[in-house]
Amino acid sequence: MPTQQHQYRRAVILMTFALLILICLDASGKYLGQQGVPVAASTWARYTGHFFVVLLIFLPKHGPGLFRAQRPVLQWARGVLMVIVTLLYFGALKFLPLAEATALFFLTPIITTALASWLLHERPGRWTLIAISLGFIGVLIVIRPGSNLMLIGVLLVIAAAFCNAGYQTLTRASSRAGTERVGTQLLYAGLIGMIVMTLSMPFWGDWSWVATASMTTRAVFLLVGVLGAMGHLLLIRAFTLAPASTLAPWMYLQLLWSVGLGWLVFGQVPDTTTLVGMLLIGLAPQLTRLEKKR
Repeated sequence: MPTQQHQYRRAVILMTFALLILICLDASGKYLGQQGVPVAASTWARYTGHFFVVLLIFLPKHGPGLFRAQRPVLQWARGVLMVIVTLLYFGALKFLPLAEATALFFLTPIITTALASWLLHERPGRWTLIAISLGFIGVLIVIRPGSNLMLIGVLLVIAAAFCNAGYQTLTRASSRAGTERVGTQLLYAGLIGMIVMTLSMPFWGDWSWVATASMTTRAVFLLVGVLGAMGHLLLIRAFTLAPASTLAPWMYLQLLWSVGLGWLVFGQVPDTTTLVGMLLIGLAPQLTRLEKKR
């Protein structure tokens, strides 16, 4: 039997790789947008690839039972929200540097707390209110006048954070009535996204970019679904080995990865003031942990 310390170490390693993979997913979405690939097409590839990867991993073990959801309506609601999040976020990445977009998306835990207070009647305490205020100040620093961030990109990523918070709130609400198997949750995320984007294809189905796309662009297009599926799978595995309170501080790595990849792939580096704002946004969710220690 592995010791608790060994399990926690494995969880941190899984979390580290999960965050790196998910940042690579974001960077891939930004790259595809720069190469002229429509956001809707990238989103379709992200969920179609996700679906087939999860199918290959879990179907041999669970068989047709993999498709049986305990609460299918809830799975559909969560799946549709995930699609909207991806469309908004990939759209935002066309206008924003990777690091700044990642930092603004870090508002999700703060918005989730606010939504839980409103919808789930979870009354926020003093530290939670301080965290919300700190995160808001961080956002104001990042999008300050003179930061040269395009307003449409800022609005898109904040809208994505709100939708992601709604997705996480639904997940928390469902956990009160029982848990869905991991494979089924992952499968439905890809299946619903694939169905929604395929049915809407008549409205966005511009594939003219394929003829002129480079081999790199085509490879990245095929890879986004694999990155999405594997990133979320590793993230779930990490949280099964260690509590959220243990893994939460490691979420900072996502900001670090975003700065590194933004510089390496796109040659974009945030200035010092923006880095301070990003630090405040990243720090804010950690303050809510102090609420539980009182």
